Amino acid sequence: MTRLTSEDITNIPQTLDQYDLELKHKTGCTLREIACMAASVSENKLSSASANLKVAAIPISSGQGIIPHFAQAVQAITHHIGFSSFTTDSYDIAGLAEAVNRKAQIIFLADDSSFVAVNLPHMLVVDNNEATARGYVAALESMARGIRNRQVLVIGAGKVGTQAIRTLKEWGARAGIFDINAEKAEMVAKEYGVTKEDDLEQALQHYSLLFDASPASEIIQAKHIKSDTMIAACGIPLGLTAQAYSLVKDRLIHDPLQIGVATMLAMTLR
Repeated sequence: MTRLTSEDITNIPQTLDQYDLELKHKTGCTLREIACMAASVSENKLSSASANLKVAAIPISSGQGIIPHFAQAVQAITHHIGFSSFTTDSYDIAGLAEAVNRKAQIIFLADDSSFVAVNLPHMLVVDNNEATARGYVAALESMARGIRNRQVLVIGAGKVGTQAIRTLKEWGARAGIFDINAEKAEMVAKEYGVTKEDDLEQALQHYSLLFDASPASEIIQAKHIKSDTMIAACGIPLGLTAQAYSLVKDRLIHDPLQIGVATMLAMTLR
């Protein structure tokens, strides 16, 4: 799991309304609608749950320690999509006890290796990797006005990229996979019956719909951007050069937490 920095997330609570406007402009959907689509949860179900369930974000100090503003950003996102939510004053085990004592039914917590949402009454755990993949596929589906029978290149065969391939297959897309580790790409291609791309340069010339789940920077250049290019990029840092970004910014979905967290919350309701 990519470790975010405080700078990546510090402004999230103050910019959620603007973020939603931009997402609506690009995809035709709000963050709440993207999350429901990704989780296969109706908006009515989400509304009912938001009226009855309380959410807690718990800071965790293990490993490299608490990322400043992380729990607060998670809390702000869950509140933005309609839930009563809070960040615990305590952290770790004391934070968990506080969340339960304050009647939270859904909790968010992350350490160096995992970021999960837990629906306590249903004993359901949702992992950020799957939720991020599903959320970004839903965003790409909305932005592209459908991905069924369309070619989508996934860059990166890690946890999110693999989940993206799985979701793209479920949604009827014709997916291709590239990873700098050819063995990893081969394993994913064989498991899900998708195309393994051996040359990223050639693949980027061929595909117009891209799902960038790689942590590599500046791998997508201006020469790869076509008039119909659309990109769902959940990787940190963003894998586009500055010039490529300027050409495709209105057809690019990229954020550090918003889609992943909103989808995690919606998936706890399934």
